[in-house]
Amino acid sequence: MKNKVSSTLSAMIVTLILQGCATDLSDDNPQEQAALKWQLVKMLPTPLQEVYPAVFKGKIYVAGAFEQTSSNMATLAHLAASNNTYVFDDARQAWLSGPLLPQSRHHLGLISSGDELYAIGGFDATKANAWQVKSSVYVMRDEGEAWQVGPELPIPMGESVYGALNGQIHVAGGRTMVDGKLTDTDAHWVLKKGHWSRAAPLPIASNSATSVVINEQWYVMGGRINSLDFKNLDNLWRYDPKEDRWQSLAPMPQPSAGLASAVINGQIYVFGGEEYTYVKNDKGKREMKTRTFDQIFRYDPATQRWATESLTMTSARHGLGAVSLGNQIYLLGGAIKAGATGTSAIVERLTF
Repeated sequence: MKNKVSSTLSAMIVTLILQGCATDLSDDNPQEQAALKWQLVKMLPTPLQEVYPAVFKGKIYVAGAFEQTSSNMATLAHLAASNNTYVFDDARQAWLSGPLLPQSRHHLGLISSGDELYAIGGFDATKANAWQVKSSVYVMRDEGEAWQVGPELPIPMGESVYGALNGQIHVAGGRTMVDGKLTDTDAHWVLKKGHWSRAAPLPIASNSATSVVINEQWYVMGGRINSLDFKNLDNLWRYDPKEDRWQSLAPMPQPSAGLASAVINGQIYVFGGEEYTYVKNDKGKREMKTRTFDQIFRYDPATQRWATESLTMTSARHGLGAVSLGNQIYLLGGAIKAGATGTSAIVERLTF
């Protein structure tokens, strides 16, 4: 019943079709942007958040997210780590069931390269500990084929960013275990010929960022530092694999974590996210405040400038996934409230 209610609420959120154009943050007049609009797509089979999707062989894959479940099965609020794989066939506008993961995961990073789809790291969850970070890697080499065990990460990593550069898989940042404590990391590993090798670390140890690849350059945006009271970041870094070097670029218009991104027409689009801040209440005690975002930011690598779209998301969400397919951007799931509540089954696409 909970799933049906959540799906109904999700549908109500996106009944209006919104349209808009871009507002440039620079002093120059922006190039005229095509009108954007939202279209509701077939919803996820169940509400999901902490979604790291990928396009593989022309279809959208989602696996190993936090999935809404019954209270007796939940390990965090109304959620549990999932071992399901869901596959969206755009031609049929339908969700299909893919092969089960060998083990349940949340914050599982999916990334495709050539004829292989990788599912990397993430967390297992029990009622006693919902944040058991893992180093496991699973590989799918054909549609419908069972997940196979791949080359394990040198360290456990979850809430990381993932990229495919020159046919090689990169994983950076997120959280790992240090001296028995879950902590942010700047670690950066690259998979070469079946073996993981170190690469230049992220400039800042952080988690819950987002990333895209354009012209074999890796762009990493946002994130947060848990040890600094969950401080959000507005950083934009670009990684050059030939030089094994990170470069700092213009910061995002707003710091954000748990956000999503995708590329269309050489432009980077960034969506949503969440924020945790501490304030003093009337009694002088520290109290956490949270919020989620509905803004859409656009970055032009050619001009190295950010713009803010006048079109917003249909609802503020974090922990959502974003992929580009057929000159459209698909947004999948997420939660309308910060943390582990308000999980959604929404799937919508941004058309250009």
